[in-house]
Amino acid sequence: EMTIVVTDFQNHQEGISERHKIISNAIETSFSELINEEISTDEYLRIAEVSSSQNNALLMELAYSDAPEEWQESYINRIASLKSFEAYIIETMVMTNMIESNGKQEQKTEILNNIEKFKEEYIQYGKMADSAKP
Repeated sequence: EMTIVVTDFQNHQEGISERHKIISNAIETSFSELINEEISTDEYLRIAEVSSSQNNALLMELAYSDAPEEWQESYINRIASLKSFEAYIIETMVMTNMIESNGKQEQKTEILNNIEKFKEEYIQYGKMADSAKP
């Protein structure tokens, strides 16, 4: 079993949060560019795959950090935030495939609603993680 040794849980979580902001800003900007036809679907999918990989690395780092009791709630919410963000990335990739295959508008609308739902979710869990810090 792997364990990541963390001695300063405040700084650790702030670092995770800052790296997540960079990843989420990149994916949101790129998705907007895709919707506005400024980048290709292939280019977006490459960006999304890299972002997903980076997000999973953050998830692993949190999951194996062995946070003490007073940090558990905050870490659990941060993990939930990153999982919701992963679902957000996946839905943007589904939308990308719908754009490529000229999917039906009602399907695209449903996927866009899911994208918004997951975005709201990952933001909310992030706020909960911040407010649960000891």
